[in-house]
Amino acid sequence: MNKKTKIGLSMLALTVGISAILSGCAPKVAKVSSSALPPAPKPKVVVQKPVSKRISAYLKKYPWLASYSIQSNANNIHFAFDKSILTPLDKMILKKDAIYLRYRRHVVIQIQGNCDRRGSEAYNMALGWRRANAAKAYLKDLGISGMRLKTISYGKERPLCSAHTRICYAINRRDHFVPVSR
Repeated sequence: MNKKTKIGLSMLALTVGISAILSGCAPKVAKVSSSALPPAPKPKVVVQKPVSKRISAYLKKYPWLASYSIQSNANNIHFAFDKSILTPLDKMILKKDAIYLRYRRHVVIQIQGNCDRRGSEAYNMALGWRRANAAKAYLKDLGISGMRLKTISYGKERPLCSAHTRICYAINRRDHFVPVSR
């Protein structure tokens, strides 16, 4: 054989040897049992049963209910200036509230009507009542008992924002929901 062929064959053999080592071909090792050690116990598997099938069923359908807080400011509904008409966004929030109340039958909520600082005290109290009652009527239309829905008007007494800007006024024109009984 010539010198080039010998080098080629040795490179091929080296490549095959390295690939065999890297592929993880390990020699087989026979297991030796010792009579001095007892066999290791198998771990026990503990299966937890769901607390209630009803809870797990509605949480599967509405997983967001597990962390839903009806009294969060993010769940407030907001109104236009001098209006008590529900917008599509307000109705969407109220539908989520209705689902929450449907599965938590022991919760009674207070709907608090609020206004911005413009207008007289008497006018804002009446407007707050109209706003709270608009939300109550919509929740009743969605099947929530009126006995579980209390309304109150705070007028302009409880602002969230105290600046004199349009954005601040819009934040204050709201209905806020508070659980009063659990």
